[in-house]
Amino acid sequence: MNRELESLILAYEAVSAARGMEAEHCIQVFDSLLDDVLAGHPGVSREILRKGILKAHRQWALKQEQKPPAIPPKV
Repeated sequence: MNRELESLILAYEAVSAARGMEAEHCIQVFDSLLDDVLAGHPGVSREILRKGILKAHRQWALKQEQKPPAIPPKV
């Protein structure tokens, strides 16, 4: 996975998991990362990038749910 995409997905995950003042901070970090990526890729619109991040996050989250637990259950 592209390093920029991965950092945006993880930042969005933090936004979706955070509440209250922490959420505001996470939103600022996410927006800052978006600005950095957009600066390096002229011609990409902010809205299209956001939609792409949401789609990629959804796919990432589904894969996370499918992973087996790190420690196998005792039988």
